[in-house]
Amino acid sequence: MRYLVTILFVLVVLVGCSRKPDISQRDPQREQRDMILHAEMDALYAKTVLTALRDGQQTNALEFLEMQIDTSVILIDHSLTNRSGSDRDGAMSTLRLLKAYREAYPRKQEAVLPSADKQDAETLIQGRRDATRILNDLK
Repeated sequence: MRYLVTILFVLVVLVGCSRKPDISQRDPQREQRDMILHAEMDALYAKTVLTALRDGQQTNALEFLEMQIDTSVILIDHSLTNRSGSDRDGAMSTLRLLKAYREAYPRKQEAVLPSADKQDAETLIQGRRDATRILNDLK
């Protein structure tokens, strides 16, 4: 569980710290490293969800995916200040789709996530609250 939480927050840091540089500041090597790191995290996350599904732990797999939505909502919301025009419109559209999903399928905390210590649990609960607040505030 700690590994999963670490992966989620590495993703938050990566996306949260990255800004859309102007053309003169583009670093193709950094962009490639970021792309590879995102691919590695996506693959590890998919492996975690698939393992839970194959082990018959559908509830845990659903919880992992719900956590991914929480993280994405927070990241998208955070990035809105750096986005404009069609870029911002696309982000807002995604948030609206996620809000509609959460309205149709309200978030439930049914999973028993192995080796979740108190700090991990508090971090996940706070992430869930932040994502819920962001989606509820969305017009």
